Amino acid sequence: MNCPQCEHQIESADAICQHCGFDLSSAAWVVLTKVYPPDDLIIESLLNSYGIPHKILRREVPQMPVTVGPLAEVIVIVPEQILAQAKALLQELEDQSNS
Repeated sequence: MNCPQCEHQIESADAICQHCGFDLSSAAWVVLTKVYPPDDLIIESLLNSYGIPHKILRREVPQMPVTVGPLAEVIVIVPEQILAQAKALLQELEDQSNS
């Protein structure tokens, strides 16, 4: 993934950028979107392909192999510095799927 501050590649979401020293673990993470499966997999793949740091928050209940309703909701969060860029990608994806 890429550093939200300097755009250089970093290895993990909890890493410090070797180029500019930006600490991703101390970044303010904000909600990009709330979706349901399988849309979460599509969005995760899109963000990965563009090198955008993100976290996927799922409510998994081991006793229930299939989740429905509010339990199935998936929250996608990104660092606040790149929220606009991530939203633009999602909008582009939505525009392509509507045409």
